[in-house]
Amino acid sequence: MKHLHHNAIIILVVCFLLSPKIWAQPDSPSTTAPNVNDFAGTLSFLSSDWMEGREAGARGGFMAADYIASMMQQYGLIPSGDPDNSNTINSNRHGNPPVQLQTYFQNFEVIRYKTDKATVGLISRTPSSQSALQLSHGIDFELLSGRYDIETEAPLVFAGYGIAAADQGYDNYSGLNVKDRIVVVLDGFPGHADTTSIAWRRLGKYFSDGHASLEQKLQTASKYGALALIVVSASNDLLPSRLSARNLDVVNSAMTSAEKQDQEYDDHYYCLPGDTAGVKTPIIIMGLPATDQLFSGTGIVLTDYERKMAREMSPVSLSFKDKRVKISADVSPEVLVVRNVVGCIRGRDSTKSIVVGAHYDHLGVRNGLIYHGADDNASGTSGMLALARKWSEFVKKPACNIIFAAWTAEEKGLLGSNYFVQHTRANPDQTLLYVNMDMISRSARDDTAHRILSIGTLTGSDRLKQIARENNLRLSAPFQLDLWDVTGHSGSDYGSFIAVKIPVMTFFSGFHEDYHSPRDVVSKVDLQKMGNILKLVNGCIQEFAGNPFSE
Repeated sequence: MKHLHHNAIIILVVCFLLSPKIWAQPDSPSTTAPNVNDFAGTLSFLSSDWMEGREAGARGGFMAADYIASMMQQYGLIPSGDPDNSNTINSNRHGNPPVQLQTYFQNFEVIRYKTDKATVGLISRTPSSQSALQLSHGIDFELLSGRYDIETEAPLVFAGYGIAAADQGYDNYSGLNVKDRIVVVLDGFPGHADTTSIAWRRLGKYFSDGHASLEQKLQTASKYGALALIVVSASNDLLPSRLSARNLDVVNSAMTSAEKQDQEYDDHYYCLPGDTAGVKTPIIIMGLPATDQLFSGTGIVLTDYERKMAREMSPVSLSFKDKRVKISADVSPEVLVVRNVVGCIRGRDSTKSIVVGAHYDHLGVRNGLIYHGADDNASGTSGMLALARKWSEFVKKPACNIIFAAWTAEEKGLLGSNYFVQHTRANPDQTLLYVNMDMISRSARDDTAHRILSIGTLTGSDRLKQIARENNLRLSAPFQLDLWDVTGHSGSDYGSFIAVKIPVMTFFSGFHEDYHSPRDVVSKVDLQKMGNILKLVNGCIQEFAGNPFSE
């Protein structure tokens, strides 16, 4: 008997060592919210040189997807991607059909439209003469042409920052006729370079949340009938050349400076197969030397204009006299395969779900420089995985399914989340809430105390706002919450879900000077702030998940 007792003790010890979850499962995920140790290592690895900037369709993107899937498997999440054609459970002996297993990967195709050839000419005409200046593609400008060949020539109109926000008292298009013209706009918004300015204090948050994005400026110009959009900068060259070795040296030195370096825009347009809308209005990203030629003789000094707009916010716009632009471009399609990574914790009601997501892709390698994307968005992805780990340790099933997803191709136009929504036929009856985390480890320039947190919800989501406030107050050091309305916006993957009327909570800690630059590295992230954000996110999910259901 003593021998048997001894063996039983050994067996119990072995079981304890091999199955720690059985002995360590908490009663509630809220009692063990993620801490720094749960996400710091993952964030560091995802933003390391090994991941090569995690660009969708590139080697680094696939390596990141493999790593994320391995973490989901380690945490015991149910694979919720594509069927695994190599693995089925044969249940015929029980009179049931074979059960096909799933993988963590949701593979799909995107179409990349590449600009094969592009020319831009600046034409100056007077009653007695005409001159033309041909710009060099890749040195003087880049052209985001969409999916259509282009051949157009038209007069120019300067529309300030290209913002139409009449409800906020600022509209560059008021009284301006841009139909069948080429519109020139400034990058950014009034006061974007001076957080102490009147413009920033009054409308900086509103403009930075969407109205100043390139996508929104394009939509606005297209809405008013513009044939093309030219984007210029007052002080920084938007276009580090990809062709000149001398200019590459300049780019490398600039990237180590304290000044902001805007991203290099590529000249590709991405979409899902079957997307018939496309982009018909081309976008020209113009470098500083070409911008000087464009504005020569107009009387407009862009640096002076920016300072004036920061002080006065007067939306000045005007037509260029005797100047036209001729644009020509040939584009060709290329098919790329990309993948989301999706896992699930099954709930008591398996017909309903909460989706917790973050995009894992970033900008890849450009000009030989790795865009690490530590904040954008290794932070959101590692946060999603940390939450998945904690919820997988929950001793009880959650009230509904919790789906954890890492999206690809967000940087290409929200394509990963859009594909998920379309192909899982997500709707408000089945998907109760989408929780988005995009850039949750840094702070905006004016958030010197590192206490501001932006949480976006749809119009009428009063319950979600209340959940956010209540859980924020439970933190030892509550955030200064910026609760804003995402209706009409699509700045991150929440846009794919609000398009089908699914409620959202999107968490964002602020734009910083390293956004979309190679300087967005792990050494600059604020792990403490990120940990507090995840505590808040976890509390909101916990409260919402228990709200529509009972034990």
